[in-house]
Amino acid sequence: MKALPEILARIDGDEVVDLTRALVRIPSVYRPDDSDANEEKVAAYVEAWLRREGFAVEVQPVAPGRPNVIGSLGEKRPGRKSLLLEGHTDVVTEGDPREWSSPPFDAALRDGRIYGRGAADMKGGLTAAMVAAAAFRRASVEPGGKLVVGALVDEEDRMLGVRHLVTTAVGRELDAAIICEPEENELCLVQRGVVWARFRVRGHMAHGAMPEAGINPIAALGTMLRETPALEKRLRKRCERSRYLRPPTVTPTIIQAPPKGAGVPQSNVIPAVGEMTLDVRVTPGIGAPELHAELDDLCRVAEILHPGVKVEWEAVNPFRLATKVDRDEPIVHAMTHGVRKATGRAPRWGGVPGSTDGTILRMELGLPIVTCGPGNRLIPHQVDEYVEVGALLDAARIYAASALKYLEA
Repeated sequence: MKALPEILARIDGDEVVDLTRALVRIPSVYRPDDSDANEEKVAAYVEAWLRREGFAVEVQPVAPGRPNVIGSLGEKRPGRKSLLLEGHTDVVTEGDPREWSSPPFDAALRDGRIYGRGAADMKGGLTAAMVAAAAFRRASVEPGGKLVVGALVDEEDRMLGVRHLVTTAVGRELDAAIICEPEENELCLVQRGVVWARFRVRGHMAHGAMPEAGINPIAALGTMLRETPALEKRLRKRCERSRYLRPPTVTPTIIQAPPKGAGVPQSNVIPAVGEMTLDVRVTPGIGAPELHAELDDLCRVAEILHPGVKVEWEAVNPFRLATKVDRDEPIVHAMTHGVRKATGRAPRWGGVPGSTDGTILRMELGLPIVTCGPGNRLIPHQVDEYVEVGALLDAARIYAASALKYLEA
């Protein structure tokens, strides 16, 4: 760790601010009906920056206009490791720009904060990772293994970017990852899992004046809604309790009857089909088969209580199970050391309320992951999203110190 002072000296606070603002000013909201609304422009900016800094760069086309950008320093040799600093380039919609105190893509700097869509979630964390890794090269320090910066697409939706990464050579050789999401620079070793379960109830269409001639799927949906608290209670009994995570939740988010493509809603028509989506969040302790069985049981209850209906469900996206990493993992030790060296403080521990790209890295590759990044965890997706400048600089220093320790070990 003798090289650490030289590396930290190459992390410039003004550069971290300027680069974060530059990335925020490039809108990267994905809109399927707009061929120009994707991550392509911000990915090109990241690629050019990494090449200027001397990284080996790999651009991975994931979908049209949606490339992963992978920059790396050093190499993975026998007895050495490969560490990923991971961020994503997509951001959620800005909503109504008139509700913002300054335009959402202006990256306004005031009172020690950068305001803008994606400032916290998560162009700030991505910037901190980029500058932290670049500091190695600027200090002429060769990493003890391979240090990788990943700027991935589509984290906010189907996680196509990370699902692609885990199939590639650079992904498969990884040994650990730091997920740079906004978690107040706490070290988060647990995160909740999620399944978005879409239920489709089929009944029989009829006139509203003669309900006896039909089978109403809406009534079955009502029963399923009444059963969700019991489902939530069962999940809480099956899952582990964590001081850092909220317990499992089951939240109805979409109800439609008839759904799009199955007719037009009419006041005097009993629809043939109804749909409902449940947002199911779980903590560690339950696997995909057990969760699948619980959702199957919910369908059967509705069918028993409403003869004639047929209820099926599907996952809107593949399961993202809860993750948990042991404190004895080398990456956790490295980050504990890194926080102390970079900030002079003991680490604070936390948990991730939602899922991240790290979920897929853990599920598919078994990688130990630590989620740690700048930004208030409650601010993402809100109007006037912001990241604090001091937290950005702390994050960059933490990543650099942690990477040096992990790759030297």
